Amino acid sequence: MEKVESALFEGLTDDEYARMTECFKTTLRTHRKGEEVAIPQGRVGVVHRGRISVMKTDEDGVRTIFEQLASGGVFGAMLGIAAADAGFFLVAEEDCEVLYVDYDHIMKRCPKACAYHSTIVRNLVRLMADKTQALSEHLEILSHRTTRDKLMAYFRMLAAKSRNPYFTLPFSQTNLADYLCVDRSAMLRELANMRREGLVEIDRRNVKLNLHKTL
Repeated sequence: MEKVESALFEGLTDDEYARMTECFKTTLRTHRKGEEVAIPQGRVGVVHRGRISVMKTDEDGVRTIFEQLASGGVFGAMLGIAAADAGFFLVAEEDCEVLYVDYDHIMKRCPKACAYHSTIVRNLVRLMADKTQALSEHLEILSHRTTRDKLMAYFRMLAAKSRNPYFTLPFSQTNLADYLCVDRSAMLRELANMRREGLVEIDRRNVKLNLHKTL
């Protein structure tokens, strides 16, 4: 099986990865664009190809995107998705291949004491910490009251992470509105105002944040 490049398997050689897939009894599944992907029960999902969005709906049917997972992205109940909360669901944004790994195989000590087993456990713990950090960042963005403030907080975060005022949005405009919990039309009007004021330059998903204008 072709190696899935993911932080979960960081540090594994190709040979160790091949032995892991056999030892852990992994399975590879295809999900079509627009398909709802079931939250893994007792398994970890690793995106091999494509993109999957982690979403939640409230009682009024308002949709919020919590995360978008590209190739290498990891998801599962132990990684911040509450399987018991019916409001959470996953959607394939495009045709996807997902590698599924049984959680018990990761957490139970292998009788062979394989070195790669400990590596995967360490990687999983780090991923759990990263997911917690990402949720904290999302909540910080949502804490802002206005659409402009949410946009600016998000753009500043992306610029800081890329260490560059130029960055690429991971979302379409519709999904960006869902991520920020704002009305799409209102968001587009605000983006147009921000462009006229010289705060940002936008070409599709490519953005330049004019930092000297935002201070």
